[in-house]
Amino acid sequence: MAKTLAEYYAFEYLPKCEIDDSFLSSWKGLAYPCRVIQCIFLPIQLLTGYFILKKTPAVMKTMKQSLLIFHVCCTIQDLHFLTLSTSYIFLPSYAFFGVGFFAWLEFPPLLQILPMFFVLFCTESATIYLFESRASINPDNVFRFTRDSSRLIYYLGTLTLNCMIYVLFIFKVPEDQEAAKLDILKFIPCPTREFFTEPVFVPSSQEWSNFMLMYLIPIFIGMTLTQILFFFSISVYYLFVRKLSVSISPQTRKLQQWFFVGILIQVLIPLLIQAFPYAVLTVMMKNDKLTQSMSSLYMIVFGMYGGVGSVAILLVHKGYRNIIFRFFSCKRSESLDTESLKNEKCLGATSIEPYRKTSENTGRTQH
Repeated sequence: MAKTLAEYYAFEYLPKCEIDDSFLSSWKGLAYPCRVIQCIFLPIQLLTGYFILKKTPAVMKTMKQSLLIFHVCCTIQDLHFLTLSTSYIFLPSYAFFGVGFFAWLEFPPLLQILPMFFVLFCTESATIYLFESRASINPDNVFRFTRDSSRLIYYLGTLTLNCMIYVLFIFKVPEDQEAAKLDILKFIPCPTREFFTEPVFVPSSQEWSNFMLMYLIPIFIGMTLTQILFFFSISVYYLFVRKLSVSISPQTRKLQQWFFVGILIQVLIPLLIQAFPYAVLTVMMKNDKLTQSMSSLYMIVFGMYGGVGSVAILLVHKGYRNIIFRFFSCKRSESLDTESLKNEKCLGATSIEPYRKTSENTGRTQH
């Protein structure tokens, strides 16, 4: 086994490996599509934020704050993954190098990925808040938060617990980065050329990364899902199972039911879009058929979470959907009115001309 990366590259990699130089497997195949997707989704996300702030119907006012916080967190998450902290990762290891704006500014590798994790945890807490606020609207809910201070303590505690991963990453960074890269080459013998030509960073040893993947991360995900399912179950019980309260009219309850279904759909649509490529990625990884192109594709899809969620918000919730349809229908009617006005002018010009000629002939005859 080579003792340095230069030796491995010269005597192992170049002579023995079939090098993948395709566009999608290169760093450009990750960076360029991410920038294009960011340019497409950012105007949609800004429009969605404006609609939530200024165009939220009165029947949705109680959920305006949680919906706005969720949307802002998802938008910032996309901004990090697609532009700021875009990471070219050599799966199944956790070695990476940045191809985003932070890398261009020469931020240290940890300062490139740690904000990204923080944003992920914020989005996670915002998703919980979306379902919790929906459940807390019902006055009969015995588990609802009655004070803002209690809610703030709850979510700060959840966010702090999740941020413990920061500490685990920071204190487990290998001091000898070259030795850590050589260890990765034992199970990824033929990575793309960027592994040797770019400033690749290994955030933790593979043993510690596997421990986190198998135990710690599932614990955190399980805690999040437990909270979401708890508040989800409360909403289902009070909206669909329990008899109608005297303080709520049937029409109000119907609106609450439709809005709850809308929240569920708006969260599930981007998750399902990400679930399929993740399942494919996992199967390929288990069968040792994972390629760098697949890893880059998954990172691109993952960065679309907030953009797809914004489209879902605009189309799923009837209040916003009606505004959009009304806007485009008005534009269409304006264009039709303009066109008809032009036609009327043209018709008027052509109809007046024969009249003028007839009048002139009549006048000559009379004279």
